Amino acid sequence: MTRKTYILFVCNDNALLSQMAEAMVRLYRNDEIMAFSAGIQPARKVSLQAITQMERIGYEGMKLHTTKSIHDVPDFNYDYVITIGVQAYISNISADRRLEWRFSDGEEMDEVQLMRLRDKLLNKVLNLVISVAV
Repeated sequence: MTRKTYILFVCNDNALLSQMAEAMVRLYRNDEIMAFSAGIQPARKVSLQAITQMERIGYEGMKLHTTKSIHDVPDFNYDYVITIGVQAYISNISADRRLEWRFSDGEEMDEVQLMRLRDKLLNKVLNLVISVAV
């Protein structure tokens, strides 16, 4: 049995981008990668836009997701901590590798812009999970 890879996605509010990235890993590589998400200042709930966008690509579990603070995720050494759309170094979380993905905040986007944002994020996530598997 191979060891799972642990990835933590962090954005500002854990309502859209980090939630979608976590869901994308669960949708495509849940067998080999354990994904988590958190926010620096978490919102009250996951964005309806995130739920809708993920349902469109076949992920039905997004309604069960809840927002979390970086203080609420499991405390262990992650293989990757990836900040999405925020420039922050999360010093209280241990990680072998840290990546920064620059994305626009999707909260003010129309439906077409949101689909493009989702697809751009999906491309990054798939490239990551493919590189982890090799």
